[in-house]
Amino acid sequence: MLLLQKHHSASASPTTAQRQRVTMGTSNKMEVSAEQVEQAVVEFYQDPVAKSGLNAWLMQAQHSRHSWTFAWPLLDPSKPEEVQFFAGNTIYMKVSRYWHEVPKEEYEPLKMKILSLIAQYSRSKVILNRLVKSLGAYVIHTIQLDWTTAIQDIITMFDPGTVSGIDPSVALNLLFSILTIIPEELETMQEAMSINSKDKQVITGAVRNSHQAVLSLISQVMQAGQVSNVIKEVVLKTLNAWLKLSLPLSETRDLLVALIPYSNYALLCEPVMDALRTAVTDVGTYNIPNTVMEFVTQMLRLAPILEEAQRASDENTASLIYSLFTSVVECHSRLLLQCALQAEHQATVVQVVALLLQCAATPGQYPTDETTSNIPFAVWFTIQDDIMTFEGEQQAELLQLFQPVYLKLVDTFIQKSLLPAEDALTSEEQEMFRCYRQDICDTYMYAYYVLRGEMLSHLEVHLKDAVVKMQSNPSDWRYLEAVLHAYSSVAETVAETDNFYVPRFIQSIPQIPFSDNIQLISVALTTLGAYADWLNYHQDHMHHVIPLMVEGLVNASLVGAASQALRDLTLECPLTISPFSQPILTSCQRALEQSRLESAETERIMTIISRVLSVGKDQPTIMTYLNDTLTPYISRLSHLKDLMGNGISRDQHNELVSLLKLLSCLARHLNLNNSTVEEDDDDDGTTRRHSQVVSGEPQPLLLVLQQLMPLLSDIAAKATTDQEIIEALCKLLKNSISTLVDDCVAILPAILEIIPQLYEASLNPAILDLVKQLVILFGRDGNQENNMGVLLRMVTATTLNRASADLWSHTDAIHGCLMLLSASFKKTPNLIVSHHNHITPLFHLGVEALKLPEEGTVRAAGQFLASFINLSRDPNVGCLQPVVAHNTETLVRTLMFCICNSPRHSLTSFSDVLSALCKMYGDDLARTFKTVQADETFLSPRVNAQQKEDFAKKVLNNSARPSRGC
Repeated sequence: MLLLQKHHSASASPTTAQRQRVTMGTSNKMEVSAEQVEQAVVEFYQDPVAKSGLNAWLMQAQHSRHSWTFAWPLLDPSKPEEVQFFAGNTIYMKVSRYWHEVPKEEYEPLKMKILSLIAQYSRSKVILNRLVKSLGAYVIHTIQLDWTTAIQDIITMFDPGTVSGIDPSVALNLLFSILTIIPEELETMQEAMSINSKDKQVITGAVRNSHQAVLSLISQVMQAGQVSNVIKEVVLKTLNAWLKLSLPLSETRDLLVALIPYSNYALLCEPVMDALRTAVTDVGTYNIPNTVMEFVTQMLRLAPILEEAQRASDENTASLIYSLFTSVVECHSRLLLQCALQAEHQATVVQVVALLLQCAATPGQYPTDETTSNIPFAVWFTIQDDIMTFEGEQQAELLQLFQPVYLKLVDTFIQKSLLPAEDALTSEEQEMFRCYRQDICDTYMYAYYVLRGEMLSHLEVHLKDAVVKMQSNPSDWRYLEAVLHAYSSVAETVAETDNFYVPRFIQSIPQIPFSDNIQLISVALTTLGAYADWLNYHQDHMHHVIPLMVEGLVNASLVGAASQALRDLTLECPLTISPFSQPILTSCQRALEQSRLESAETERIMTIISRVLSVGKDQPTIMTYLNDTLTPYISRLSHLKDLMGNGISRDQHNELVSLLKLLSCLARHLNLNNSTVEEDDDDDGTTRRHSQVVSGEPQPLLLVLQQLMPLLSDIAAKATTDQEIIEALCKLLKNSISTLVDDCVAILPAILEIIPQLYEASLNPAILDLVKQLVILFGRDGNQENNMGVLLRMVTATTLNRASADLWSHTDAIHGCLMLLSASFKKTPNLIVSHHNHITPLFHLGVEALKLPEEGTVRAAGQFLASFINLSRDPNVGCLQPVVAHNTETLVRTLMFCICNSPRHSLTSFSDVLSALCKMYGDDLARTFKTVQADETFLSPRVNAQQKEDFAKKVLNNSARPSRGC
């Protein structure tokens, strides 16, 4: 809404006059009086029932030409404040957006009206803001040709020493408010004022040309002792607004350096920091490295102010200064590194980095005692990343200079990541600390790239100290936990070839006296799991870690961490884990039998079992173990299935879903052909894949599923609208197909019975993912091609029947269906011909889906339409070409509408479709564009005929480069 909403208790029922006003048209010929508008505004605030209709009418009135007439009398001081605000807002909107309605001879009278009202409302902040913005918009429209001396004239008009009728302090505040608004309005001119980018550059240049007068005024006022800090705060905001116009640092440097002492004042610190940051991080500074370094050297004069703030426990000032230097390093990291190689600048760089290291080491517990140490996290990545862009001796010199910094950083973060005492943090603070620790974890990785073996050596010293400390006091275990956290953080980063520090760490873990500290042992197990990839290349160290993990599995307090670590190990080390399979399987069985596990823990254990059974075991052994393990779960699943008919509790429902997820883990990981998959070539040259074991026997998973499918079919029949069960069931079937590939034919009839009854009832997109997998796998199989065609027809017909009438309520299904069809276009175009009765409605569905708000659905629609168009010229799929030809104009109109009304990130999808049209239907597209251009009502008034013509030319000129779109 354009109105400033206020809450009033008074209310009245809508009158006939209100209803008449609401139904008035938007034509500029309609008569709108100031009295009507005033009454409507007052009633808007008093009558909540009529609010919506009145707001619509007031907006129409505001956009009409009559608003130039009725707005001025409504600014009379005798009018209610909400009426005055509406009038001020109307004037701003008209000046900014409807400047073309102002005759040139009215420019000067309009300016004088605005200036007079600004003086009149100089003490009314809310309404004054609208009037000042109106003047800012006026300046932008006229400074290029008509009021070229606008800035200097405004400075003169509101000079506190000469202006009459306004208190000097009020005039000064008013002057700088106006000078702040003008550059701020420049930021919105392109969209709000419909000014193109070329004119914006010219106008910005015209405003910028007056910057010396503004800077001189700012300097003069900041040095004036009689000016209050409240006014100086406004002055500094003006400076920051003008600095955003990319003023030359060489011209602003002296003023900015003179402002540094003002950062010692609480009220002025933030605007001073903002001004310094804006100036030193401007893109124009990249071309003046010497000036930047001189300025950064001057900025170090903030160090004493920082020290004083820390002594006074003034965290706000300290945070602002640290944030400023963080921004400097993030923006000019490479320049600082280059200067670090020069003797005359090295001390400056070292001092800047030392400040940020000092920030990271802010004393106290984060986030209860301090909230400053997290400020420079991003800096450590930026420095490390830029160091690696140097080569040879320069990189070596930088590494030598910065390695002590990163070693100190490691020491700092080990202390800062110490876990607080139990119950020391609220739930919100715990989440903040968790994120803080994750940032520390990431920073450890950056430090490793700089330090390499030095970091592991440093951690080894910490580890020894932490163990000694815990031995002397078992309750003081947090230091050791922090060190293990650091080791875990670099686990994925350490080189696979490290044969010195990591082996010593792995060997030391079982020797640590954990003193039955469950939390610490859990951390140790998690850390070992993080080194799974390293252990895969150093299997001779596996015996150091397996006993600890196996022992943890049968401990109810450790099963979570142990199952996670062992799962990671079995996923990363499928072959090297084989010698330890028996103790692992035994412990898994004991864990499942003895412990009351969380569903996630049970799923991890099932993953471990599946991975271990998949290597080095014969089928009878596997089936015997699976029979013992799965029988209780399948029996429970069958029992829950029987209860479904009479209704099951929420707990029983969740248990059923968990059991399906458990079987899904088995289906994904129980695969005797992880390392080798047999392949045969069919007569048509396509590759067929089989999952039978070398002995010729079927996969154990297939044997399990053959027994399980009747149960799964019964569950599907009873849960046709239960989204959670459907998704879990589809994931189980999908994982099964991925593992068994072509050999899932044995259970395919049962799957093909389940899918239709589920999709026709639920339109769940998980079913479409399953169908896509089947279509790609079997769509060209001579024995299954007909079944896949029937399946595809069922899905498309159901989607069209259920979703076409209300696309917004079925975006997930539309998204999934279009993705399925896109995949079919690419992989199995033969199936398209078999269901050509649905081709035209599906094309229309894709076109309409372009208008939906979800980015993923729009992207799917773009892929579908582009694939459709590209395939339509294939003579083997002749049913597509007439559909495109008959609907080209509808598609083009939709694309142009969407381009005008969609967010920028969606444009690529529209570009892909236009590129396909250019490539495949260039002549038809050219004729369609001419038809669209001739339609004056289409996209009017937002897009005129010339813009349509320009757009068409750009699209057609890119027809030879379809990959770039339009």
